[in-house]
Amino acid sequence: MGGSRKKIGPSPRTAATALPLHPSQRGAARPRYARWRAATLCGVYVLMGLHIAHWKIAGKTLAPLELNEVMYTLELGIVTAGFIFMAVACLATLIFGRFFCGWGCHILALQDLCSWLLKKMRIRARPIRSRLLLLVPPLAMFYMFMWPQVTRVLDDRPMPTAHVRSDEQGWASFQTTNFWRNLPGPGIALLTFGVCGFGIVYVLGSRSFCAYGCPYGAVFRGLDRLSPGRILAGGDCSNCGVCTAACPSGVIVHEELMRYGTVVNSACVRDLECVAACPNQAVKFGWTRPPLLRSWRAWHGIRKAFDYSLREEALLALVWIATLLTFRGLYDAVPFLMTLGLGAMLGHCVVVLLRLVTRNAVRLHPFWLKLDRRLSRSGAAFVALSAGFAVFWCHSAAIRYHEFFGYGAATRASTTDRAAWTAAIDHLEFCRRWGLVTPFRLTSELAHAYAARGEARGAQNDIRGALADLREAVVLQPGAAGVRYNLGVMLGAAGQEDAALAQYQIAAQLDPRDADIQNNLGFMLARRQDWPAAEKCFRAAVALNPEHADAHFNLARVLAGTNRMAEASTHFAAAARLNPQYADLLRE
Repeated sequence: MGGSRKKIGPSPRTAATALPLHPSQRGAARPRYARWRAATLCGVYVLMGLHIAHWKIAGKTLAPLELNEVMYTLELGIVTAGFIFMAVACLATLIFGRFFCGWGCHILALQDLCSWLLKKMRIRARPIRSRLLLLVPPLAMFYMFMWPQVTRVLDDRPMPTAHVRSDEQGWASFQTTNFWRNLPGPGIALLTFGVCGFGIVYVLGSRSFCAYGCPYGAVFRGLDRLSPGRILAGGDCSNCGVCTAACPSGVIVHEELMRYGTVVNSACVRDLECVAACPNQAVKFGWTRPPLLRSWRAWHGIRKAFDYSLREEALLALVWIATLLTFRGLYDAVPFLMTLGLGAMLGHCVVVLLRLVTRNAVRLHPFWLKLDRRLSRSGAAFVALSAGFAVFWCHSAAIRYHEFFGYGAATRASTTDRAAWTAAIDHLEFCRRWGLVTPFRLTSELAHAYAARGEARGAQNDIRGALADLREAVVLQPGAAGVRYNLGVMLGAAGQEDAALAQYQIAAQLDPRDADIQNNLGFMLARRQDWPAAEKCFRAAVALNPEHADAHFNLARVLAGTNRMAEASTHFAAAARLNPQYADLLRE
């Protein structure tokens, strides 16, 4: 009887991990929504590639569906493809909830890819929760979509009239021959994807850009509170918490289902991960009363504790504001959304630096930066990298300071204000001398400032400097009609009429709907006594802008020179009405 006794019943390992299944669900296969969603998100990028391919082959395609075009629709009344796409997404959110975010957003696809890669590398990107950063998306949404309406009311400006533009009228048309007209260059686009899709996930956790940076997500959050399509409790729940553990958006699913019978937290993007993970199949998507019609407690759902003290939150706020002021628009390249994500990342890193000073142990997953009051090698590397980035930050802040005041001075200066043009040149020359890159706008604005100052005091050195800058700007952006036009003006003033005519002709090809270009091109053709071509240009300028006094006067002179006095008198009268100087000239 002394032999070993066989244990009856489940082993401790089995007992600890086994979860009860409802009798009707035993043996049922779990839905594989993750694979379908991954395929859908990959399909978004495939469609982007096909969109670009169609443009390359056909030469003209549907304008990129940019959600930020809503700003221009609200402010200028231009109905764009991006506005219609956003309207459809909002309508779908009102009905089904935030399915677009979970199944159609290319940035969320990158964030989920980063989370998957980190898991493969056995790195757990623990979500960081902040009171302050939760305010960033609604504030960004207010700034982008509502603040222009506030300024409209304050300035007593009328509401814009809704209208559609053609491709010839600019960037807001439904179809375009210039696919990249409003998109950042490849380098900035990759950097934005790196910050908003990968870097922020590593620093702040899964889908942290959705929570702490996306202004469109703030719009969808608000509409989600009216949506009847929700995640529901649909069976015998064992309150195991598996659904909560499976949620990449940090929603406490099981507690909300137990308390409200549905997920009310608007962070839920309907990715159905909780539905697929439930071992009892007690979670489902269905229809119910939206949170807006429930009690106030059900508005925001259940949240976990925050990870920052109030002092750290204040520091985080200062760093975020400094990041926005420094990097947004730096070198005329860094976009707003990238700055929002970068501000959240840098804020957390600065808080970690503070903790290295005040705490005995600090970790930045998966590295221990400080243990037992001693800085580790990883901690020393983190401090060294932070110091290097601080130098870059200070340099960028100096460049951004001079950019801001240089562009502002150039915008406010009058034609004869030599001091204002000198101030603009001083600021912008600092940017060119010390900046890491020389953007197209900087070169163009410097050329304009040198030309204006040269005209104000008759300085030939400034004229030559303007010509050099304009030629450089043409190299940077050969397709910029405005720069070609300005270069033609300066070449004509310098007596280089053949070169000026060539620039005007290229500018007219690039932008045939610019009345100033047509008028100046006609003027140069008239100097060559090419009267038919000059008349054609002047007539085009008058048709494009009936209020263009110079074009009317120049057309009248051509008509008078060919003995068409009746029609010439009409245009002479129009020029005199629009510009009193022409009236005085005609009286003489």
